[in-house]
Amino acid sequence: MPRRHQDRIGDILTAIADIRADTAHITLPVFEKRPVIVRSVLYSIGVIGEAVKAIDPNFRDAHPEIPWRAIAGLRDRIVHEYFRTNTRRIWDVIQDDLDPLENALRSAWHDPSS
Repeated sequence: MPRRHQDRIGDILTAIADIRADTAHITLPVFEKRPVIVRSVLYSIGVIGEAVKAIDPNFRDAHPEIPWRAIAGLRDRIVHEYFRTNTRRIWDVIQDDLDPLENALRSAWHDPSS
């Protein structure tokens, strides 16, 4: 049985929570010196990207405020160009992009028209 977009959104929200737990109370210099944390965050970003790709296109179209392509593109860069992963850019995603993504997904998830 295929998973619904609500299930995929749940996967994304769980991955966001995992990233927050992994990076709570640390700074960029600490993050960069902890390869286990970096790998964990990269894995969670990969989960987010895969979930985004599997969400029903009609749902994605109904929520253009969410940068679906950019999210999937970051996943692709991490997976296919892992050797060029920029920890500063990943840190910026953690600091700047997770809250807006979570808020948009929670709003979309509870949107009765979705």
